[in-house]
Amino acid sequence: MKAILGLDAKNPAIVLPDADLNTAVSECIIGSLSFNGQRCTALKILFVHKSIVDVFIQKFNEEIKKLKCGMPWDAGVNLTPVPEPGKTNYLKGLVDDAKQHGAKIMNEGGGEIVETFFYPAVLYPVNEKMKVYSEEQFGPVIPIVAYENVDEPMHYVINSNFGQQVSIFGNDSKTIAKLI
Repeated sequence: MKAILGLDAKNPAIVLPDADLNTAVSECIIGSLSFNGQRCTALKILFVHKSIVDVFIQKFNEEIKKLKCGMPWDAGVNLTPVPEPGKTNYLKGLVDDAKQHGAKIMNEGGGEIVETFFYPAVLYPVNEKMKVYSEEQFGPVIPIVAYENVDEPMHYVINSNFGQQVSIFGNDSKTIAKLI
């Protein structure tokens, strides 16, 4: 069943092999981590072509290191505590589940918890056995799925239970037009 009107979403990003990586990484950082990923329009899963996934993750992790942690009222802060009681335990559970099914935390300090603060966890490789593949995490957990054929992320979108938006990063207008 598809949701026609709903506030949940598992919005994917599709990073094509010809994408400008600096732009894709920058937009995926903003898309997945602004407001700690706690907004319905946040990017909740990143599909990155396998030919560029290692470089993408390296650049993505470099950008996470630049983000400032603190309280939301402090100037220049990008990462804040999560306001929902029990949320850090839920996010830790998603990370643990992903690790049990073969994912690794790819960034230094990923998933560390201090009180109600959860440091972003970049998970890779993510697959359909993991809760974070299909559940909306609504927090700073970034699942990355490598794909070989663009039909793979499109299958995910088509078969999702969520009404959602998709962010597409690439330079070939014909490929992008076909995906749209």
